Amino acid sequence: MSNNIAVGSRSLGVFFAALIAISGLAACGGGEVTDTLPPDPNAPIITLGAVSTSIAYNASTTVYWASTNSDSCSSSSGTGGSGTSGSFSTGALTATTTYTVTCTSPTGATATRSITITVGSANAPTVTLNAASTSIAYNASTTVTWSSTNSTSCSSTGGGGSGTTGTFTAGPLTATTSYTVTCSGPDGTGSGSITITVAPSAITGVADAGSGNVTFTSANNLATGSVITISGTTNYDGGPYTVISATSTTFTIAHTYTPETFSSVASWQLAGGMISGCSTTGDTGAITLSTVPSRFIGVAPLSVFFDAAATTATSTTRPFHDLEYRWDFDDPAGSPVSGTTWSTGGRPGVSSRNAAIGPVASHVFESPGIYTVGLTVTDTANTVSNNCALIVVQDPDTVFAGTNTICIAATSLPVAGAGGCPAGATAVQQANFASAINTYAQTGRRVLFKRGDTFTATSAGTIDVMGPGIIGAYGSGVPPIARISASATFPIIQISGPDTPGIGDWRVMDFELDGNSVINDGVSGIATQGGFNQFLALRLNIHNVYRGVAAGLDILNWWNNHSHPGHTIFDEWAVVDSSINGIPGCNASAFRCDWRVYLAGKRNTVQGNYLDNQDTGGSHVLRSEYTNKGVFSNNTLTRTGRSQHAIKLHSTIWQFAGVSDPTGTGVYSEQVIIADNHIIGGLNPWTVSLGPQDEISNEYVRDIVVERNWITSGSGSQLGIETSAAKTTIRNNIFDLTGAAYHTGISISRRGIEPTPSDVHVYNNTFYSNSTGDFEGIRIGTAINTIVRNNLFSAPRASSPEMIVGTGSGLTQSNNLLNNTPSALFVSATPTTPANFGLAPLPSPARDTGFLAVPVLSDFFLSIRPQNSAIDIGAIEGP
Repeated sequence: MSNNIAVGSRSLGVFFAALIAISGLAACGGGEVTDTLPPDPNAPIITLGAVSTSIAYNASTTVYWASTNSDSCSSSSGTGGSGTSGSFSTGALTATTTYTVTCTSPTGATATRSITITVGSANAPTVTLNAASTSIAYNASTTVTWSSTNSTSCSSTGGGGSGTTGTFTAGPLTATTSYTVTCSGPDGTGSGSITITVAPSAITGVADAGSGNVTFTSANNLATGSVITISGTTNYDGGPYTVISATSTTFTIAHTYTPETFSSVASWQLAGGMISGCSTTGDTGAITLSTVPSRFIGVAPLSVFFDAAATTATSTTRPFHDLEYRWDFDDPAGSPVSGTTWSTGGRPGVSSRNAAIGPVASHVFESPGIYTVGLTVTDTANTVSNNCALIVVQDPDTVFAGTNTICIAATSLPVAGAGGCPAGATAVQQANFASAINTYAQTGRRVLFKRGDTFTATSAGTIDVMGPGIIGAYGSGVPPIARISASATFPIIQISGPDTPGIGDWRVMDFELDGNSVINDGVSGIATQGGFNQFLALRLNIHNVYRGVAAGLDILNWWNNHSHPGHTIFDEWAVVDSSINGIPGCNASAFRCDWRVYLAGKRNTVQGNYLDNQDTGGSHVLRSEYTNKGVFSNNTLTRTGRSQHAIKLHSTIWQFAGVSDPTGTGVYSEQVIIADNHIIGGLNPWTVSLGPQDEISNEYVRDIVVERNWITSGSGSQLGIETSAAKTTIRNNIFDLTGAAYHTGISISRRGIEPTPSDVHVYNNTFYSNSTGDFEGIRIGTAINTIVRNNLFSAPRASSPEMIVGTGSGLTQSNNLLNNTPSALFVSATPTTPANFGLAPLPSPARDTGFLAVPVLSDFFLSIRPQNSAIDIGAIEGP
């Protein structure tokens, strides 16, 4: 029965060669060499590589090898073992070093391969910044100075010349601002930064503006449509208020005038934030609630990531897993385009956009307004809640009024105020997509392309300025199309570049990006070339493309190590309501095409999408090499590439210094919710994989919740979920293994050199197969302290079905049921949809027979558990 988890279909040598060769993202900064066939046909063939072949002084990297036709190997480092494949850390290097690996064949023939790790100079420049004051009043100034060592020239974002020391005046400032100084010398570059905090502006007077309006005297940089709050007064405290009009010294709001003498503490500030004085109610002695939105104000559509992972409870040491978190986004109208429910995922047409379950969540506010977001957390015995997060969503028609909106058509000149082009907008005729983007995608601009028109992408359209900004559509009919040229070697939309770290706040929406079936690893629908935060891809149709949306870490590390410092890990990326498809047959005869979504960073969101690799059309459907807090929910992920996965979540190499782990102390992918998806297998053996990307990568994953997913099989499927992650909870999922090559629901085991998976809890899942042959519900290998309870198994046509195979160390199991008479269990004798897996009335043996003390407080359809005093077995609770 081991065949159903022995899923490696390529040798390690081929894997490593493919890893570097096909990944335009992964190749940057890494390296690999492979022996050609030696004169002795019996000698080993060695593949030798490194995560990075060029590192900073005193940094480290990981060297790995794989071989064929060998039975033992040794490395010059003296570590990594003697296996035919292995890896080792170089440790902190202070000089360029060459490593060799020697392998021996069963006949005694040997082969040797070497790789060199280049180490930067110890004398790279250092930069120190100081300010006369790092905290100043609104509209005030301060002096910033810098000094450097080992440098010949410097540049500053605040000016001040190019000397190795310098001074500039920061201000007058109306918002908190950061400055960076970068210095170059004979032995490389270095940088430093400083942040000047700006206080809210003082209000010094009030006047009756008439018509129920009031004007305040205050230095400001407010624009019409800004949303503010006021504090320190008697009559105007609070808000939020929308600014009707403003000059540099006054602003007006809609409020009845009341005379007042202001004290020196009266001030205004932009709205949004945790409501002053708002408190958590309920059993606060048992649960301490934490609510952290990623942002409080911005222009619609506004993507906000909500984090309650710091919540604690006296009832559990695993609050991320064992409490139930229910979010209300105060947005019942949902999307004005897509409706109130998600059209994809495990419960299409039912799952609400206005709600989410989990300690981390994400929502896109598409309509302007002020939203008070609520969170309720319970452990059943105790419940707390608050409605304290105030999110202000600005109107794009106001923020991008007049010539800040550009209407572009391919074959005619738009008319402002007609055909959906806003009044006062700039009108442009331009058929070249890249020229349009590169000319008009500027800070504070909305660039709208005419629906129904097709634009040619003969080079990359690059977004390399700070937002806010929108790339979108105007008019009626089908979305505009950007079609890449047949000879393309570039992304249709490029995000950032080597010299623009730290920019962000852009939306690309309502567009069709046509990859034109160009097979080239430089081609993506959207791809990054530098640091970028707060990016939203909304309602995009990206198709026939080598790679869909790609934001990988290696390019950031590459620039930081090659004279373009300052790039930090991506944050607040969201891919929502989009359809992304591969090139049919791209990987039919060779491993050539990549992912639909490749996303690495902090606070990642992939939500409400249809992602399809069309079996041989690409690699993993959704892959993340690193996620620190993520929501992957309500997606349909289907037909993953051969030998790849519908979801692949791993991390960067342990203690590899880079943007995900600046100190090199080790970093986990963690606090990720994978929920409410329909995950469809294809030709691949494993459908979902949580853990290292291979046996010799030391990559750590923990604190993952996989719940309410509907997982169905493809013709090559062997396994629903493989996990070697620690602290994983898998609950309320429906596994339909019918039609698979082998029929295993979950495998829990150490895969290679990563830590042994511990504390994996598997509760209330339903496992079903209507196929002949094998059936294993859960297989446990090398694992510690696994808990398996309340799971339902049914395989009426299998030869020798088994619920649980293996025990690991410290297995706890109870109240699991194998019953091979589906008509006695379910409302359908041959279930094919989630509703079919609802439990039949008593005497269904799955009714009222579960272990009550499990942290499963609702079911697949979000019905409360239990419905009476006893919990049911399986993913769906009966009424």
